Amino acid sequence: MHQVMLNKTEDTKIPLVQSKYRRKRHHFIFAAMRSPFKIGALLPSSKALARAMASGVDLNRAGAVVELGAGTGVVTHALLQVGVKPENLVVIERDESLHALISNHFQHLKILKADAIELDTVLENIGVTKINAVVSSLPFLVMPQEVRNAIQAQMAKVIGEDGVIIQFTYGPKSPITPAQMRKNHLVGKRHKLVVANVPPAHVWIYKKA
Repeated sequence: MHQVMLNKTEDTKIPLVQSKYRRKRHHFIFAAMRSPFKIGALLPSSKALARAMASGVDLNRAGAVVELGAGTGVVTHALLQVGVKPENLVVIERDESLHALISNHFQHLKILKADAIELDTVLENIGVTKINAVVSSLPFLVMPQEVRNAIQAQMAKVIGEDGVIIQFTYGPKSPITPAQMRKNHLVGKRHKLVVANVPPAHVWIYKKA
């Protein structure tokens, strides 16, 4: 089992305006060069793509928002900007250098260094039982099929009956195949096409059938 690392968050409240988040592309590029099949892109998501993903979160739905593959934190920032409460946001990044980067920028958040393939156990270990949304930037297009399928099964498991999965892809088709949707009892729809991203990206939303 992979070790889970959590940055210190005991009752620490840092106003969003004080987080002073700045994207640092060179950290992302170095991580991508180091582990191309884990990162899946040479540039971090654009602000436009981050906003499109964050717009899929229903703030009136109960539960935590779980971000997978946070990278440099651009989607993290967008989630906070649309009104996700810091105490309701769980951020997961497995790359050590990127985890350190976003932990430094977002010291008031739960930032975990963990593997999405163990998502149910990771969330159980921190006491998260109700999920509003899983917001994923994981590079499914370049993942080995067995790893991709295992992570998607975990995502479908933790959202329960009421939560959703928000996932972007650079491909024209659903990043969760019809076969995997049937297996995990999911239905999906394209939420937005973001042309102001390099390359253009599609945002999909999935829920239980």
